[in-house]
Amino acid sequence: MIDYFFAPMSGYAYLGHQELIGLARRCGAKVRFLPMEVARVYEAAGVTPPYDHTDPRRTYRIEDQARWAAIRGLRMEAMPPSWPTDPRLACRCILAAGRLGLDQDAVTFACLRGVWAEHRNLADPGDLQEAFESIDLPAARILAVAQTEEVRDEADAVTEEAISREIFGSPTYVLHGKRYYGQDQFDFLREALQRAAA
Repeated sequence: MIDYFFAPMSGYAYLGHQELIGLARRCGAKVRFLPMEVARVYEAAGVTPPYDHTDPRRTYRIEDQARWAAIRGLRMEAMPPSWPTDPRLACRCILAAGRLGLDQDAVTFACLRGVWAEHRNLADPGDLQEAFESIDLPAARILAVAQTEEVRDEADAVTEEAISREIFGSPTYVLHGKRYYGQDQFDFLREALQRAAA
């Protein structure tokens, strides 16, 4: 089981998402989707959020993301109009999809792509509804379950779990208690999965 801690508005989670899902399928591993309220995670870890970076770090991140987007064949805006935004509703929608037995992979990527390629605001229920309906998901059901107290509590618990496990950024993949931070860690993650399967 790969524990996948991520923020639904994370550019690097967007860049690595499909690669993670493909790797898990090839290795016969399951993915546990753990969308977190990343601002709380940054604060607990004493990390400066990317949206508060200095200009040199900000411009480098834009250059780096553009390189990875080209390699991965993804359309990606340098500075999306709705980034950063409040990710809590999107986190709850991803968890709600799991409760409904729907494809969390598809819901997650719809959120990530929505921010970085489709000008969507994850804090806007209308934007999320359009994103889910565009891939034939039952948006109204997802949004309704996302507003329940049970899912709100689950979302809070995911963020608390991230903090307790010393997650400090998005995406972080955890396998057998080892953290792999960043979407450039797939060679190491693949090796660990292959060792476990041997």
